[in-house]
Amino acid sequence: MLQRTNIADPLPIRLQELVQNAHATMRSDSPQGVSPHYLDRVVATAQAHEVQASEDIIAGNGIKLLAKGARIDAGVRDRLLQHKLRRPLEECVSVTPGVIPAGFEPVAENLLSKHALLRALCVPDDRLPALPKWLGALTLSLPVQSLLSIYAQEHEDRNGHAVGVAMLATSLARRLLPGESERHRTLAVAGLVHDIGELYIDPAYLRRDVHLGVEQWRHIVTHPLVGHRVLCEMAGAGPAVAGAVLLHHERLDGFGYPRSVGGDTFVLDGQILAAAEWLMALAESGASPLTRAGMAARLIPGEFNAALLETVSMAARRSPDTPVELASAPRLEQAVPRIARLAGTLQRFRGSLAWIDGRIAQAKPALRAVLEIGLQRMLRIQASFSSTGLDAHSPKLLLAELAALGDPGVYTEIMMLIGELEWRMRELEREQRLRADQLQVPDRAVIVELIDRIKGTAGV
Repeated sequence: MLQRTNIADPLPIRLQELVQNAHATMRSDSPQGVSPHYLDRVVATAQAHEVQASEDIIAGNGIKLLAKGARIDAGVRDRLLQHKLRRPLEECVSVTPGVIPAGFEPVAENLLSKHALLRALCVPDDRLPALPKWLGALTLSLPVQSLLSIYAQEHEDRNGHAVGVAMLATSLARRLLPGESERHRTLAVAGLVHDIGELYIDPAYLRRDVHLGVEQWRHIVTHPLVGHRVLCEMAGAGPAVAGAVLLHHERLDGFGYPRSVGGDTFVLDGQILAAAEWLMALAESGASPLTRAGMAARLIPGEFNAALLETVSMAARRSPDTPVELASAPRLEQAVPRIARLAGTLQRFRGSLAWIDGRIAQAKPALRAVLEIGLQRMLRIQASFSSTGLDAHSPKLLLAELAALGDPGVYTEIMMLIGELEWRMRELEREQRLRADQLQVPDRAVIVELIDRIKGTAGV
């Protein structure tokens, strides 16, 4: 079987064009001026807070649009949109009362009381300040605080999510980068601001109840790039914070976004922030997050380095999730059709291996990269499924044996494992369709045919 190459290619042309277009409306020093999506969120924030110009806002032609202290609200929206500004609007906004570091301490304490995963990973160290108090003592610049204040208005849980990621990133950094206090601070700030790129995306794409197609998902995958460009020259953030934010959805095996970096290109600070974001998402899912974290680390071991995964696994072993009562455990018979679908999909994949190898051998570099990264991810999913033993017997016979154990913990783990594998399959299809959309039409057709072969929809 072909070995995976390290895929760290630049963004495909069409995605580059999209990002360039987003950048054109993202920053006030771009030709099109202020981002309308960002400004709309500033205006929405002004409905509940005092939002003012922290300095004179000057147009590129020298006209003073707003004096220092002037309100930024719906009344000035159109005027700001009509001009290119000398300085980014993000650096000229003050929100009162807004997010301040002192407010992080009670939020962090509440998160620790609420989430066992955070308690397991954010273990107090007598040699270091407690994380809630340490976060509360951070020094943040006014532009960073204003961005966080506007971000927190998006949803009521946004501030908690940001603080949780900052806590986890700092805790992981303390373990993997002992004594490097400046990097700890960098990762804490990066955790707080990792999702501010979402402020520049159409809110319709961020709704949690909406299924996104490839075209819509392409907007979502730009948010690390947008965040990077906003933060790179911002006082209180800068290149180190921006660099970590850029990588927070990447993976070590190259199967991440927006750039599919991997290997040495995926630096440790980026890995720490990416792991912190992933772990916080598990904590917020509410479904046995420690078990899921340990399981995911075993299923797809190439996503993060061994030291990060061992830290997670140790936490899961030290502080297991609360045992599940038998009456509330999932019903195993619900797993039979789901296991059968997974097994069928992976069987069709195995049957397509010769076809895939043939296409890789003939492909130009761009198509070859997409085929190889998809192949390696599918091989990992196949290996993970086989390692569970779920493909060793008929699903009904296997589940009958498990049911005889009467162990609700086993029931829960089986259902979670199936769900994790199903999620990985959906993620793989979405990412491959996104990558295919950047290829030339004939090459795109190869990826579409491959997906149809594996799903069993070829010729349908």
